[in-house]
Amino acid sequence: MKKLFTTTVLATTIGLSGIVGYAAAGQADTATEASAKSVSYAEAKKIALKKVNGKIIEADRYADDGEYEFEIRKGNYIYEVEVEKRTGKAYITDKEYKPVKKVNISRDEAKKIALKKVPNAKITKLELDDGKYDVEMVKGNYEYELEISAKTGKILEYERDDRD
Repeated sequence: MKKLFTTTVLATTIGLSGIVGYAAAGQADTATEASAKSVSYAEAKKIALKKVNGKIIEADRYADDGEYEFEIRKGNYIYEVEVEKRTGKAYITDKEYKPVKKVNISRDEAKKIALKKVPNAKITKLELDDGKYDVEMVKGNYEYELEISAKTGKILEYERDDRD
């Protein structure tokens, strides 16, 4: 009798473990499906620009914390806007007064200068800050960082590092 009771309890425990495991696996599949339906980078850009109607001056499409991050200039202010990848909700996380400085070199010209220095590189960051363009690029096994004067177009700093 004791042996039958122990066998029944053991079989019930194993059966329940299987059901719980199956349910957990089903929830994992649901979570994967939900993340597969996350907001794309293009959609996030539109959402961020609805939140702050300006010009995107920097974007982080590979944010690891589940959010896309944008810096948007509107007049004399720079806004930091985060868009949640999972929900598409947008939040202004910072607003900084940075008056527009007169520049002689456009963003497109700064890109051309950077790509002339490192042909066929991929620009990962191009930001105007305090009268200079900060440019980050990748090509092959190297990362490049340049500072370009927004007044003269002269390369002020140049650095090349191995990619991690």
